[in-house]
This record gives sequence, structure tokens and C-alpha cells, in this order.
Amino acid sequence: MAILTVYTKLLDKTLSGPRIIDMGSTRTCQLYVIPRTHLSQLGKETMLRRYCFYILLSRTPSGARKAYIGQSNDFLHRVKDHQSKKEFWDTALVFVSKANEIYASEVFFLEYLGISKALEAGVYSLEENKQMPQKPSIAPDKENDMELFFDEIQFLTLFYGCTIFEKEGPAPASVVEPGHDFHLRMNKKGVDATLRYFPDSGRYVIRAGSKVAAVDSPSMNKAIARLRSERLTAKGSATRKGDTYELLQDVEIVPASPSAAASFCTATSVQGTTAWVDDGNQSFVDVFPEY
Repeated sequence: MAILTVYTKLLDKTLSGPRIIDMGSTRTCQLYVIPRTHLSQLGKETMLRRYCFYILLSRTPSGARKAYIGQSNDFLHRVKDHQSKKEFWDTALVFVSKANEIYASEVFFLEYLGISKALEAGVYSLEENKQMPQKPSIAPDKENDMELFFDEIQFLTLFYGCTIFEKEGPAPASVVEPGHDFHLRMNKKGVDATLRYFPDSGRYVIRAGSKVAAVDSPSMNKAIARLRSERLTAKGSATRKGDTYELLQDVEIVPASPSAAASFCTATSVQGTTAWVDDGNQSFVDVFPEY
């Protein structure tokens, strides 16, 4: 049986920062996973200044999945416009050719394939894509090459954990993912929150019933401030009680990190690896030292 080895390169040596996912020398497609909050770190990545296909991802307050699919000849330049005009997204998936074999007609064809496949799957809302692009005319051999390249895009997208191109079949038998609970209390602000961390998938979820600070401090990270604004003011998500909100629903934290989860709860910058403590009085970094 053939074995496919997939490589992950952590560009800032953390699990919450930008990374590259690569299938090795026999495959040409390479994926950059870029949290919105880390874009400034990537100015020297020349691969992001060539023709590419990309997806902007986020979740809405209701839990529905939302995306924008596009193409560019310079993602680092193009994304500046998306930062100023598109508030919904928190993560970019950028696909480039390591062999630099993709140009204008090819990325237009990839964009057409991507939007078509995503609409067919119907898993993510594409309301930010205002219109469906027409199928571009390219040479038959190039069309075949791009269909093979898009197969690699689909594989890497699913490997990352995004199902935007996957049709949802019958619900599988329920499998409970193991998680580890941590607590954060800040009496002066009335904060009393519980975080459930899922090490297998790297997800951070603030549990319903948690009490979080109501007023943002000036030091708040912009992405977390947006998430707080969405989730704390959405109908049925939380109720305000004086200087705190009590969560009525679980909240998944994106960008995913213990510090982002702590900031969501305290409305200020916090070192989450030490702030979160479990029932055995062990901090997050005590339980998960690899973080």
C-alpha cells in the first residue's frame, strides 16, 4: 500500500501561528494556513506573491460556516483590501504551485472550480462571492492539469480540517471527542469561566454558563474583540448581568489558542497557558507542555 507523507512547517514555531502544509516533492501544490492576526509576519514569503487560489474562512455567531473564494497574482497585496472590507474572516488558506506553473488563466479556472465545488457541496455560505464566475477558456491540457491540481487543493483543504468541498452524507455514529477542562477566575471582574480543550483537533471551547467580562479593555486583540462582539450580542447567545455576560451557548474560540480563550473571557490581554487551571490545580502548560 502506497504511503503519502504530509509535512507541516510551523512558521513561528507555534501551533496557533501561520503554517505550511506540503505533500512532498512529488506534488506541486502547497498550502499556507494564515490566521488573520498573523499576516504581518509573512512579508518575506515570496511564494505568497505569485499566482494563487485562496479561501477566507470563518464561523458566524449562529455556528453557520462562511467563506470567500478568490484568486490573485499577489496574495499579500490582495489581502489588504480584504482586511479593510471583509470583517467576517479569521483564517486564510492560500494554495500556490511550488513549481510556479500557474498563471492568470489557470487561477481563474481554479477559482471557477472552487466556487462550483463549494456551491455544489453546500456546506459553507458563499454570500461574499457576489457572482458565479464563468468557466474560462483554457487549453485542454492546461484544463486537465488544473483539475489534477485542484484534486490536491481538495486534499489539503480536508487535511487542514475544512469541509468546504465535501458533500455531507448521512450523519455518522456519534463519537465523543475527548477534552480537558480548565477554569479561569478573576474576582475583580466577576469572571468565572470554563474552557474545554480538545487536543486531537486543537479546538478551544468556552462552555455555556461561563461568566465573562462585559467591557473590552484598550489592549484587546482586534480579532478577539470582533468575536466577543459577535457572540456576546447575538440573540440567545449570552445575557448581561451587570459587569459580566453569562454565556447561554458554548463558544468556539478562533483564532485557537489558550491566550485567545483567556482574552475572550477577561476582555484584556492574558497569558492563557498559565491563567487556565484544571481541577488538579495544574495550568494549561503543565498538562500540555508541548504548547
